[in-house]
Amino acid sequence: MDLRLQGAGAIVTGGSSGIGKAVARALLAEGARVALLSRTAEHLAAAAGELGEGVVTVQADTTDAAAVTAAVDEAAAALGRLDVVVNSAATPASSTGGRAGIENLDEDDFLRQLDTKALGYARVARAAVPHLRASGGGRIVSIAGMNARLSGTVTNTVRNLAVVALTKTLADELGQHNIAVSCVHPGMTATDSRTFDEAMEARARSNALGRIVDASEVADVVTFLASPRAMATNGAIITVDGGHPGPLWT
Repeated sequence: MDLRLQGAGAIVTGGSSGIGKAVARALLAEGARVALLSRTAEHLAAAAGELGEGVVTVQADTTDAAAVTAAVDEAAAALGRLDVVVNSAATPASSTGGRAGIENLDEDDFLRQLDTKALGYARVARAAVPHLRASGGGRIVSIAGMNARLSGTVTNTVRNLAVVALTKTLADELGQHNIAVSCVHPGMTATDSRTFDEAMEARARSNALGRIVDASEVADVVTFLASPRAMATNGAIITVDGGHPGPLWT
């Protein structure tokens, strides 16, 4: 299937590693030009060198509104247009949130994670919308996580649910401008920057497929959602976890 991404301009936050880098690679394979946004210049340079032609880099911390706006403007100018935004800049669930239980809530971490993931995604979307509209429309795809649907630590559950709420709100608002907004929930995913200990590997294999889901598989879904072929998925929340046994998602 031709995803009609040839020549499209895309920005991927958190694109220097993990799922973000896998998404960037998949978009490039479809003929898009990609801007990687990350906080660290060294990581950006390494990722751009690995991904090759068609990649530009912009540096910003998504908790800094002014830096986000400047970086998105710079990316759009370098790409010549902006058609796709993929929000993937966040701390992995395994390294934040602490132990479960309200008595273990770390308020500083809670606020930091909301600022980075939920509000950070909103900042990127706000900066990108004028460029998407100038291109005649586009797609925004945000990476959340299965913690939005499974109770766990307060921080991990709330920050991912906030991304779901942001997705639906933006989908309702921006659909009239031919901008489709969707969200992907990966489960425990193997990436080039994530290692599993024995217990984590067992959890990652506990899906209905009985195997670990790879970042490239998440990237394939995101790339479809980022294409003009997927405009009718506006407002969709897609799970990419290999099938969690038991619960019915409605």
